Amino acid sequence: MRITSQMLAANQLKAGIEPSSKTLLDYIQNDDNDSLTSLLSKKTDTSTSSLTKKLQKDAYKNIKDDADSVTENAAKFTDKKSTLFADAERTGDYSAIYADIKSVVDSYNKLYNTLGKTSSSINTMCSDLLKEAVKENSETLSAVGIALKDDGSLSIDEKKLKAADTDTLKKAFGTSSEFAKRLGIIGSNVSSLAKANINYVTNSYTSSGAASNSSDDLYSLMTSKFNSRG
Repeated sequence: MRITSQMLAANQLKAGIEPSSKTLLDYIQNDDNDSLTSLLSKKTDTSTSSLTKKLQKDAYKNIKDDADSVTENAAKFTDKKSTLFADAERTGDYSAIYADIKSVVDSYNKLYNTLGKTSSSINTMCSDLLKEAVKENSETLSAVGIALKDDGSLSIDEKKLKAADTDTLKKAFGTSSEFAKRLGIIGSNVSSLAKANINYVTNSYTSSGAASNSSDDLYSLMTSKFNSRG
């Protein structure tokens, strides 16, 4: 399956992201050493191949673990059965909500930092999706003290968070929260992609160290994972 600019633009629109002039092929065929095209074309000896495979698997496992954490923390708010706000309104104790919001911020930052540890074009694309989710909900997040920093991570003003009224908190993190929903879907997709890449790395080398899977198969895999609205 060949990727076209139109296909990527359609996925970006569905995800609620303004299409850019940069295509998925640009990400995949970027000149950096960790681009997919570069990985597919590498010829290494067996020992180097084994080391590269282990490093790649470890990196993808870290991404998967952090992405799973993002999904789990977002689900604390998007789960229709959640009693977080009902319990807080009944008891007047909002500490559990504050703690769970902080966990969302912490898990976002951990995943964002992990994605940035390697100069992978696909990691960059995942990072961009995370930032877009924040930017498109910046007003509601700002109202509870959450802001996007220049380095792409999130900051939280706990005084502003605790000063927010119930309606403001619900708008940002209630069961209908657009930010929590998008973050959960992005986390799930990044986790699935990382898992698929672990399997790909495990099975992608022949005894000579060359990549054995076709680029068409990998292109199909990539496009199936980048949809932050599900």
